[in-house]
Amino acid sequence: MIVENNISLKRFTTIHIGGNSGKIHFPESLDDILSLSKILLLPKTLVIGKGSNIAFSDNGYKFDIVSLRKYVKGKITLFDDNKISVSAGISCARFAKYCHKKSISGFEFLHGIPGLIGGALAMNAGAFNQSIWNHVESVNVINKKGFIENIAGNDINASYRSIDKENILLFLDVILKIDKNKIFDKKILIDFLEYRNRTQPIGQWSSGCIFKNPSKKISASSLIDSLKLKQRKFGGIYISTKHCNYFINDGNGSCDDLVQLINHVTKLVKKKYNIALTKEICIYRDDHE
Repeated sequence: MIVENNISLKRFTTIHIGGNSGKIHFPESLDDILSLSKILLLPKTLVIGKGSNIAFSDNGYKFDIVSLRKYVKGKITLFDDNKISVSAGISCARFAKYCHKKSISGFEFLHGIPGLIGGALAMNAGAFNQSIWNHVESVNVINKKGFIENIAGNDINASYRSIDKENILLFLDVILKIDKNKIFDKKILIDFLEYRNRTQPIGQWSSGCIFKNPSKKISASSLIDSLKLKQRKFGGIYISTKHCNYFINDGNGSCDDLVQLINHVTKLVKKKYNIALTKEICIYRDDHE
């Protein structure tokens, strides 16, 4: 197992923000993960995937980080004709492409989510009115006693962009249910991709959506857009002209710039609509978020 120390955290986030690290562990197998059980039990240890929806302080993060980038990447198994087992280290895009190739319907929404399956499970990621936990049969996790535990999907309290992780340290893999009543249509994935390309800043340095939508009827993006902001940029971080809930790093952005822009937008939305926006992005400092 590779362990690195004191390296830039910018390359571990999709928005490319952060100072230097403490130790970063890169488990490649289940044995590697189990050997990290004591470290995983430490309260300030972070588990990260591809780095979407997170940023690090400009001063870095000095506590242990466990990165799943190298963990069992090739493990996708179809069985019983209506279930599919997926490693937490598989990217959402790769899994969606696998399903598309196998003519399996229902998982197209995952293609544009820029993270790993483990991260998607941790935050109940979703798009196009679908979320991953709607499809979960069961998960294998490392629990807070440091042991492997199998948990039924129905036993996890999942809500919009959130789940109850009180007893979970890390996701190992998941069994997802295939809805055989859904007819496969190869156009769905293409349509989703075209929509994302039209409406989201694909290929730019962002973390994904900054704020959660306040409700099913009110989007954070529509609230921000309605402000007609005069100041859309702090330092090297600016609000995307394509989608107001995406903040872009122009290459010179810092965590301090990001926090200033988040606070600026939050304050104005609260003032105009009396709505308190909730962050979807997690910003990690040595004292945690």
